[in-house]
Amino acid sequence: MNLTKEQSAKLGKYFINADPFLWGVLQAKNKKERLKELKQMGFLDIYSEGSNPIYSKINRDLLVELGIKGILEKIVIPKIDKNFSQETLRYFRDCWEQGQTPDLNYLVKNSLYHKRNFFTVTTPEVYDDLSHIAGYKDPAFIFVQIETQHNFVERWTVFAGLWFEEIEPLLH
Repeated sequence: MNLTKEQSAKLGKYFINADPFLWGVLQAKNKKERLKELKQMGFLDIYSEGSNPIYSKINRDLLVELGIKGILEKIVIPKIDKNFSQETLRYFRDCWEQGQTPDLNYLVKNSLYHKRNFFTVTTPEVYDDLSHIAGYKDPAFIFVQIETQHNFVERWTVFAGLWFEEIEPLLH
């Protein structure tokens, strides 16, 4: 992957300002587990077990250690390749280019999203079904925002635009 200085600067800014952290490509859903996942991948050995740096420090340290090109090549692209088939990425791209969001049934059928049922009365038994509130995300959430209470695809994420307009073209 060849990045121009301008592309590097642009992607670097999107990286340090991203929400969710690392565009949501990590499996872990909280900071402690995300840091552990990155360490297991061989990055950020500067942090000791149990350390609790803020996300902006983790971002700066990842940029120093890997650079934006390394972050893309060693973390982001492998995670996307692991979670999404080429067919799915092609389908997403087609939707993106046509100005529409992916069909929810496609996401469910391809195990990219699991519908959740909600009840108006919240009992302890229902909390398991409200796991998205604690940050649980299916793979689809990397690319789209889903209104989980009524189960419909609301819009594309910022990462989707970056992927289709900036990152993916660099892979070809």
